[in-house]
Amino acid sequence: MTYKGRFTRTGNSKSYAFESALFRSHPEFDTRNVEADYIGPGVLLVRAVGADDDAAAGEDPVLGAFLAFIERDMIEQPATIQPLSSDLLARAERLVGNMEVDLGERID
Repeated sequence: MTYKGRFTRTGNSKSYAFESALFRSHPEFDTRNVEADYIGPGVLLVRAVGADDDAAAGEDPVLGAFLAFIERDMIEQPATIQPLSSDLLARAERLVGNMEVDLGERID
């Protein structure tokens, strides 16, 4: 669902005002502070934050949003979930070959 918003000024600050439907559909945005991460030209990822969000500090906000999207889709449409076929697994193994991966390595 896309929600419309507009740029506005509040005192000496700049802000965005969104339509009320956003806050009715997603009440976590109604009373909490928010953070925004710049994703790319013209794209911000906005998330509600609160005192209980300290555990999420340092996590990748884009990956977190993607995983939340996948989780919601799996809950709302469980019939679309399909097992990984042996053919697809074999194809993936051919693509990566004998590539060594260090899961602890930092990617800059």
